Amino acid sequence: MTRGAYLAMVALLVFTMGTSIITPLLPLYAGQFHLSNGTLTLLFATYTATVVPTMLVAGSASDRLGRKRVLLPAMLVLTCASLVFAFTESVSMLFVGRVLQGLAVGMFLGVGTAFVVDHAIPAKRALAAMAAGAFFRLGFGLGPGMAGLVAQYWGDPIHRPFEVHLVLLAVGIGCVILASETVPRRRYKFEIRVGVPKGQMRGFAGFMAPAAFTMSFMEGTVLSIVPLYLYDTLGERNVAIAGLCGFLVLGLGGMTPLVTRNVAPRMAVMIGLGVSAVVTWLIALAAVGGSALLVVVAAGIIGFVNGMILQGATVICSTVVPLQERGKLLSSLYMCAYAGTVPAVGLGYLSLSIGLTATLVVFSIASCVLAAWVIVFGRRLFPRVIPYEEHVAIPSAS
Repeated sequence: MTRGAYLAMVALLVFTMGTSIITPLLPLYAGQFHLSNGTLTLLFATYTATVVPTMLVAGSASDRLGRKRVLLPAMLVLTCASLVFAFTESVSMLFVGRVLQGLAVGMFLGVGTAFVVDHAIPAKRALAAMAAGAFFRLGFGLGPGMAGLVAQYWGDPIHRPFEVHLVLLAVGIGCVILASETVPRRRYKFEIRVGVPKGQMRGFAGFMAPAAFTMSFMEGTVLSIVPLYLYDTLGERNVAIAGLCGFLVLGLGGMTPLVTRNVAPRMAVMIGLGVSAVVTWLIALAAVGGSALLVVVAAGIIGFVNGMILQGATVICSTVVPLQERGKLLSSLYMCAYAGTVPAVGLGYLSLSIGLTATLVVFSIASCVLAAWVIVFGRRLFPRVIPYEEHVAIPSAS
């Protein structure tokens, strides 16, 4: 690993922390601004609606303009988002902050990982890609973990976590500036590469897409509904516990490839879905004994096995198509994953009618149905992983 790769990884870690800080603060926003559960989960949908279209444009832009010409503006936009949250005094400011976060992540997603891999020597690029993926997930997890601790023990809980992140962002921006550019600037050509390559639609639509959607649905619900459940239903007023759940469900997935890298990717997806869907029932059952510990355990298990889903789906999409089609297929996978956060909004509004515990029962049922589809039916539509092989023309003897 080179100096540039390490600098890029620090920037990646610091950046991703900023987008998930709000998770343990949701109950505090509800009290401060008198927000309903539906409105709080709508904050997540606002973020998703912004990040997906931005992501599709930014990837090709960095290939032509250079990595740093995309990464530095992304970090500046995220700085503006953290500033908005650090001074927020209204509901409208919360939504403005989430829109800015979505724009920033859409610009950074993929480009930040590519920047790490670009800096690695050829023999270490596979290691750099794995490290970048681990730092990516770890940063997402550290965001709520840090926010919960700062909010609980350092005063001014609504604003202080973002003030801390602004300091960290200064370090991250410095790392990007110090790292060398890896892609020479070329004439910019507007291009959006997304879709499913010919011959892959059946397996993608029946197996990979619903797997990514289900994974994100489970994570999005844990990040948006569970903090409210801990606070309102289980009576857990320590926001650091909600932050810990956010850290576990996002951060542990970054460590999964280190443990399960020898598991076949198709099997990894099915194991991850099956275990994760069953474990969601622990969250609803926590209401029986009022046990926040059960929720924490469930978040940790879901975080780890969901890492298997992401790992398996990413490996599949990277191996079944030629190099020039990988970005296109991976973009489609990420879009399906982000779409999975949208149903959490429906759960938020549903909880207004039936309560949080009953809503989490509905969540567990839906998770099991989606997982069963992939495991029982989807695997038949995608019976095996067939790596793409370049066909080399052999000249005929004359």
